[in-house]
Amino acid sequence: MAEAKKPQVMGRGGGPGSRFTALKEKPKNRRATLKRLMKYIASSKILFIMLILVVIFYTIFNLLTNLYVKDVATYLGTFDIEKMIFTLVPDEHKFYKALMILLGLYLGYAILQYFASLLGAYLATKTVRKMRNDLFKKIVYLPISYIDSHPHGDLLSRMTNDVDNISNAITSSITSLVSGILMIIGCLGIMIWYSPLLTLVSLVVLALTLLLTKFMSKHIRPLFLSQQEVLGNLNSQTEEMITNYKSVVTNNREEIAIEKFNQYSNSLTRVGAKAQMISGSMGPCMNFIGNVGYFLVCILGSIFVVNNLGGSLTGNALTIPVVIMFLTTTKQFTRPINEIAQLYSSLLTALAGAERVFTILDEESECFDGEIEFDYKSIKGEIDFKDIKFGYNDKIVLNNFNMHANPGNKIALVGATGSGKTTIVNLLLRFYDTNSGIITIDGKDIAKVSKHDLRKAISIVLQEPVLFGDTIENNIRYGKDGATDEEVDKALAFANCDHFVNQLENGKKTVLNEGATNISQGQRQLLTIARAVIANPKILILDEATSSVDTRTEKRIQDAMVKLMANRSSIIIAHRLSTIQDADLIIVLDHGEVVESGNHNELLKHNGVYKKLYDTQFKGLNT
Repeated sequence: MAEAKKPQVMGRGGGPGSRFTALKEKPKNRRATLKRLMKYIASSKILFIMLILVVIFYTIFNLLTNLYVKDVATYLGTFDIEKMIFTLVPDEHKFYKALMILLGLYLGYAILQYFASLLGAYLATKTVRKMRNDLFKKIVYLPISYIDSHPHGDLLSRMTNDVDNISNAITSSITSLVSGILMIIGCLGIMIWYSPLLTLVSLVVLALTLLLTKFMSKHIRPLFLSQQEVLGNLNSQTEEMITNYKSVVTNNREEIAIEKFNQYSNSLTRVGAKAQMISGSMGPCMNFIGNVGYFLVCILGSIFVVNNLGGSLTGNALTIPVVIMFLTTTKQFTRPINEIAQLYSSLLTALAGAERVFTILDEESECFDGEIEFDYKSIKGEIDFKDIKFGYNDKIVLNNFNMHANPGNKIALVGATGSGKTTIVNLLLRFYDTNSGIITIDGKDIAKVSKHDLRKAISIVLQEPVLFGDTIENNIRYGKDGATDEEVDKALAFANCDHFVNQLENGKKTVLNEGATNISQGQRQLLTIARAVIANPKILILDEATSSVDTRTEKRIQDAMVKLMANRSSIIIAHRLSTIQDADLIIVLDHGEVVESGNHNELLKHNGVYKKLYDTQFKGLNT
């Protein structure tokens, strides 16, 4: 059904959306995105609490090492300020005790940090599993109009790349963030307690870090948003080329496909390199600021000791061991800030990905509820289209369309590409809803019935058969949940499939590969007919399915279709007029309007559009 005009897909090759220069950052609420992401993380409450507790304990261990570094230095000897002499006279008992505790803290810190990394990885896995499940469930229930109007590669990118970026950020960042915040608070408390004056020196580092982070974040975040959007477009181009690979090869368009891919790839390289260059500069800048702070504490601390300045809150004088402790504490104070700065790019990428995922999750799902009762098993199959008007993106495709089909009628739709044939089918299945007018089945407005029940009453056989990477019997059962083996066998025989299925080594348990390329085009089509048979619909839609098969297979398909249409209301999208000569009603469409209608003989006598189409196919006359 390729002739229907669909909403323009933005961002795919050749279209206006493929111009990356048009990419702009959309208004986003970073705080709301982070809050929502944290809800996903907190969904594994026990695991999350365990991780936080382990992080708290190893952070406490790390903070305590500062105090015992001071004790080791204190018990190692004394410093005479007047003589400026350090005397190495260790208090052996206290020295070794402090040293053993210090080593124990380092060992405990290492062990707890290892467990924290394991818990973080497991938490990330569970979080993204829930997110990916929610996203897939949302995509499954999105309206057809949404899927038609968005690049498929971009949807796949959100499911894979964006969710993976979130997983990587959780794995690498959550422990660093929690530990970093605790370390900053703990180190700040220790430093203030032992020397408020020397603490002010260390806070210079924090002030410079915050200013730099605020400045650079304004430039980095838009780049990462653009990078994710460009990556989605690149995936769309790749998916489109792979899907249409045969067309690319048969038309010798390989070089053009490569050139177009390179254009997308180059755009991604430019945006990605710029984003990584700017975000990557934050780490070195933070290290430089940290080293400056380390230098200031060392120099000014020595000056304060000599001049008896910078005492503790309890009035104790500043000593060399305290300055040594300050040096290690300052490193621990600046380290989490540096780590957060270095993780900033992955955090921004994760937030950008989360925003893109939540954008889909916030889309309105297709509503399947119905206002009136509709028993799909007992309907007769009377179909009415009354004064239908419909358009895609304000472009009218059907205008004042009317059609009536009695139960068991065979209705054929004829017309040039884009005339609206497939749109009629889309409206009957409620893939789209009409702009105005009403469609009824047995007098019931389909806009008021459950879509589930409506679609159970209708089966469709497409021109391009769709089969899944599963066994033949499971592909047949796709038309009816819980179908028995006997029902599958009957459907295969009814659709003239049994002759080739029985010849396969594993019969109906043969596994079809992707695209079912391990069987022929005609065999694929017969299997889709068998799937329609087992569904036992009251209304059947056929997109002429014999255009690309050999004569013998065509005969089998036509015979199966004739049997399938018996006692069912059928709508046929006709490409070969020879297959619809026995139709009860033939509707000729042109630009969304009915230009002729009647049976085959009536239309030939009318000597209009249908007659010209018929002569073109069978007599070789010019139209």
